[in-house]
Amino acid sequence: MKLLLAMCALALCACEPVDHCRVNDTRCSGQTAQVCDSDQRWVEIMNCDEVAALSGGTWTCQALDDGSGHTCLPVEVDAGEEGGAQ
Repeated sequence: MKLLLAMCALALCACEPVDHCRVNDTRCSGQTAQVCDSDQRWVEIMNCDEVAALSGGTWTCQALDDGSGHTCLPVEVDAGEEGGAQ
């Protein structure tokens, strides 16, 4: 019986923690915009480093001003400062 309990405990410890989310919620995870899919798992929808490579400039994952989600947005450069501070 103790062996069976030990095996069950080890099996539970070996599993990754479940990161359930609400379907269609979005978030940033580093430079990646993610959406919660129908299985309540986070999936990548956009990698901001890849967007920057294709579009030029600097892009970062941010929340939209209207609160409707997260996406890759360009980082605005202040041209008024010498060298264009970010």
